Amino acid sequence: MVWFLFSYLKTALVQREDIMFRMTAFRSEQDMNRSIVECDMKSAMENDLYTEILPGIFCVSLTDTTIEQGVSCIKIYIIKGKASVHEGHSLMIDTGFRQKDCLQKLQAALAALEIPVDQLDIFLTHRHHDHSGLAGTFAREGAHIFMNPAEERHPYDCLAYRVSAESLAAQKKVLRSTGITPERTPYAWEAFMKVSERVQHHGEWVLAILGFPYTALHSGDVFDYGDYHFTAYPLKGHTYGQMGLMDHEKKILFVADQLIHGVSPIVATTYADEHLLEGMFASLRDIKEHYGDWTIIPAHGELIRDVAQDVDSIVYSYLSKSTSALDIMKGNAPEASASSDHSLSDAVKAPAVEAQRSIGSGAWTVHDIAKQLYHMDDDPTDEAAFFTYKMLITKTFSILEYLHDIGFVERTMRDGIYYWRATGQTEGK
Repeated sequence: MVWFLFSYLKTALVQREDIMFRMTAFRSEQDMNRSIVECDMKSAMENDLYTEILPGIFCVSLTDTTIEQGVSCIKIYIIKGKASVHEGHSLMIDTGFRQKDCLQKLQAALAALEIPVDQLDIFLTHRHHDHSGLAGTFAREGAHIFMNPAEERHPYDCLAYRVSAESLAAQKKVLRSTGITPERTPYAWEAFMKVSERVQHHGEWVLAILGFPYTALHSGDVFDYGDYHFTAYPLKGHTYGQMGLMDHEKKILFVADQLIHGVSPIVATTYADEHLLEGMFASLRDIKEHYGDWTIIPAHGELIRDVAQDVDSIVYSYLSKSTSALDIMKGNAPEASASSDHSLSDAVKAPAVEAQRSIGSGAWTVHDIAKQLYHMDDDPTDEAAFFTYKMLITKTFSILEYLHDIGFVERTMRDGIYYWRATGQTEGK
């Protein structure tokens, strides 16, 4: 696996332009071939409750125009049950946003399909707000929820807030590990604390997911509904415990957020040694090599028409950023734009400058790399900017962790902060 990924990394820069040229042509062709049956959010089906994309499989398109949370559309899939299988229970994949209109649309779709909530099982692919936002509501109404418990392995998740004192304490530790502290990055720290205040005392923020009961699911678990025989399929990458569903006989694979046409899904982690980006690459390779001729159904966007092309696009996108991160650490990248310093006073800058001097000028925090890699501003002025800031920090952590996994980067911790250095790079270089 390491040699496979190493080969990808070595050729990333050479092939980047060719990949982008081919992807542009590919997207243009696919744009002309989109259809309503693929539940395209831009299609004329918005006034319908659902579309039957395959026999007995219904797609419900949900939207949330809340700009702060970054994701506005998701597709919820319902597999209608039949009396002779699993006592007539039906299955719904994910629940959508914690919004009143989303709940009402799902309830209307279930009623139209004649599916009582107490005969509904829900397969949560992962614990993000757009996928599990209504889980608690449906559980209270009698639905039975399944989820991989690995999605709750930490009290704090960078993209899924919990209401607990333990979560708040864990958040402060995680932020510090990335180089975000009250001393080094006061504006960003204040933004995180303001959101945490809302979550802990009011549960208001869109990324806050309230607790819900569920049955633990694991790779290989069987889910029989209607005419389909699904097994749970691990999709480590976008999250640690993300799971999909596959029907081998009918060659159908629900891939959640692991593979999306025209998009590089965020690999969201701020914890060391979880190997999420490496896991993403391994998962995408498995999908490409073994399921390229299957019906691939993502939670966002259209059906996957060319698995190999979309997989390659995601891989090269991440490897391109990985190469750029290495260049930054080696001193081969331009300085960050002046605007990203946000005119910090010398007194505010001093702790970060002193830390950099003591650890060596060749060492970088996640925050330092993200700031140069994405020209990030340390003062997210609104919730949309704050959401983007969180995403870029987590994406950068995943990239650095991957480079560490394959031996290109060294990592040390000092005073609760991770410092990253290109392998073989000496202090002052």
